[in-house]
Amino acid sequence: MKVNFLISLKDPVGLTIKKLGYKFEEIEEDVIDFKYDKGDAIVIFSRHESSTNTPSFTVHYPGNPGPNVLGGEPYRLGVAFPRLLTSIYREISLLQTNIKKAIEATHHGPTYQVHPVVFVEIGSDKRYWENEGLVRAMVEATLRAVDNLGNTECEEVVAGLGGTHYTPYFSKVSITKCISHVISKYYLDSITPDVVFQLISNTIQPIDKVIFDNVNSTTRNRIIETIQRINSKIKLEFR
Repeated sequence: MKVNFLISLKDPVGLTIKKLGYKFEEIEEDVIDFKYDKGDAIVIFSRHESSTNTPSFTVHYPGNPGPNVLGGEPYRLGVAFPRLLTSIYREISLLQTNIKKAIEATHHGPTYQVHPVVFVEIGSDKRYWENEGLVRAMVEATLRAVDNLGNTECEEVVAGLGGTHYTPYFSKVSITKCISHVISKYYLDSITPDVVFQLISNTIQPIDKVIFDNVNSTTRNRIIETIQRINSKIKLEFR
């Protein structure tokens, strides 16, 4: 398993990592719309931004579950690697800092890759993007997680539907389960059957269960019908 680590020279976190002396592969494009696709999996370190400016470490997969595109293609999810993302998140969760740690719902590009892409981010402003101590801690945690990938246990591989962007429930259950794509509640009223298909299929580990997090019955039943047409053996859980 070859995991390639990337930084963007247009990204402030990438520049901090380069300043620290790490010899990762570099891209010229912005992190949300690059075409690089080498190795078995890609981990890209980048900035995290939020409207609340909450200090955060986050991990997530790329993808645009709806028509609005922020890099990549509309209605297109990237390829998930549940064991890799979960291993990284578990290691980052151990960092001794009060900064928030979260698995984010799938969002933004790129969506062109046939190999899985995992974003590892720090934010939410330049005080954190340029903080060498915190950025180094994030990188070292990620490297440890990749080194330990073969020992990362997955009680189940789960995909998620519903909940908020920062997925508190899925972040919590990642202690024992490995997390594939999570599509937040904001996309579910208009989610297409093809995106539901990608939720199940765009992963290098088969999905054991789909968990619905506070999804209304009308939307839930419509999505369940699609899931059962795709794979009737997938378990469903509601909360």
